Amino acid sequence: MKIVSLVPSASEIICDLGLEKNLVGVSHECNYPKSLKKINIVTSSNIDSNKSQKEIDDSVRKKVDDNLPLYEVNIEKINQLKPDIIVTQGVCEVCAISSHQVEVLLKGQLCTLPLSTKIISLNGRSFNDICEDVLTLGKNLNQKDRSQKIVEDAIAKRIEMISMEKFNHRVLCLEWIDPYFSAGHWVPEQIEMAGFVSAIGQPGDQSRVISVDEIIKSNPDIIAIICCGYSEEENKVHAQEVIKDKRINNLPPFKNNKVFAFDSDGLFSRPTLRIIEGARKLRETILSQ
Repeated sequence: MKIVSLVPSASEIICDLGLEKNLVGVSHECNYPKSLKKINIVTSSNIDSNKSQKEIDDSVRKKVDDNLPLYEVNIEKINQLKPDIIVTQGVCEVCAISSHQVEVLLKGQLCTLPLSTKIISLNGRSFNDICEDVLTLGKNLNQKDRSQKIVEDAIAKRIEMISMEKFNHRVLCLEWIDPYFSAGHWVPEQIEMAGFVSAIGQPGDQSRVISVDEIIKSNPDIIAIICCGYSEEENKVHAQEVIKDKRINNLPPFKNNKVFAFDSDGLFSRPTLRIIEGARKLRETILSQ
């Protein structure tokens, strides 16, 4: 069975299922586990990730307005690989190749893949959804028992976390800083799992642009910088930029040294069960300061 994964979260889950050897193609963003780097890359981005956040946001908005793709799929390469299964996602077209785009590209005129090629679309927007994605892949990839065990272990870890002491600390997670974006989907759930209160956003909400006034009115006790796709070190740089923002740096998190940066790429941005690790890291960091 040959698998092409166009989604970092799917690649991670596939490896957890013990099927890394079956992966013949991955996206340019698939970097965990590190051994994925040796696998054929079948996508590329039309956005320059080296630009500033404002420039990246402007580029994304322009391409969306012009109905232009944010990502490219290397159809020729995929045709050569002849996968039995292609895994994509339907959560966010900014984050990876959408299932609609893949089906158009792979089943349109350029397609030379056999009709037997199966396309699986993952749609994790919450902890429960992510568990369903794991079970879906387990069922389709003949790893049903292993997927059930992974989900059972994750549920046990989640129960352990939510049974811990709760606090009234209001946590604002920023998914982007120029412009400011609230964190959506599973992140408010991570905040609650960690034992805190989400200052902006409820579980399942979409990430969205938020104003400075909204940030002030949300009255956060803690600000967590989890800019989408960035490492902890990169987010430390973003945190310093936020600290310089005179419009908000008189708020309690700044006065009390409660602005923290996290490895968003590994623990917050992707719909995998590592979001539990993210929630644990959030709790440990906040309570240790």
